[in-house]
Amino acid sequence: MASRALFTSRAGGWSTGPYSSRNLGTHVGDDLEVVRRNRDQLAEEVGVRTDRLFFMEQVHGSEVIVVDDSSNSSELRRCDAMITRTPGTALVVLVADCAPLLLIGERTSAVVHVGWRGLFAGIVEKVLADMESERFTAIIGPTICSACYQVGADLYDQALERGFIVGNQRLDIPRSIIKILHDVAGKRVERAEWNGICTLESESHYSYRRDQLTGRQAGVVIHDPQI
Repeated sequence: MASRALFTSRAGGWSTGPYSSRNLGTHVGDDLEVVRRNRDQLAEEVGVRTDRLFFMEQVHGSEVIVVDDSSNSSELRRCDAMITRTPGTALVVLVADCAPLLLIGERTSAVVHVGWRGLFAGIVEKVLADMESERFTAIIGPTICSACYQVGADLYDQALERGFIVGNQRLDIPRSIIKILHDVAGKRVERAEWNGICTLESESHYSYRRDQLTGRQAGVVIHDPQI
């Protein structure tokens, strides 16, 4: 079986109220037992044991952690990217406007949480360095689009200086990620795309900017390389 990638929406779980219905975040005020039930369902859906489903405590930084066969999924991982070379391991990134970047390489898979802070901190470049010379596919899931993501003048000017994709006082995170992938990895990129779903515009997805009190959907990569 080849490595796989998928993205969840807010549909199909047991959460209620502003978290309805498939919230996977334990840090947003939802009932933790219900969140665990949603997470157990996710493990079953992707075909891994719950102890091989790995989450992060995301901190909007640039820390990258390696998950291997000795890693314990119950341990707290304060980071914004995880990589693995261990078959049967599922890595999860949680979002509600930031970009969930999934990378599937020849030997390595990775999940990356990319908001503007991570983008500026170089987290995409750090993960690419950890994947060494591998060819890979990159998929960006539901995230806020550039039309909806207006930023302040200082951040806009910094993004312009860094060569990110900007326009009309707005920052385009998914297209900026794709530009970084091609600029840094070149011919190693087999495919890089955003699925085109804007979280703020889609009622089927959680959006922090739209709702403030809300849940988190996931991007998941299941590592089963064909080598």
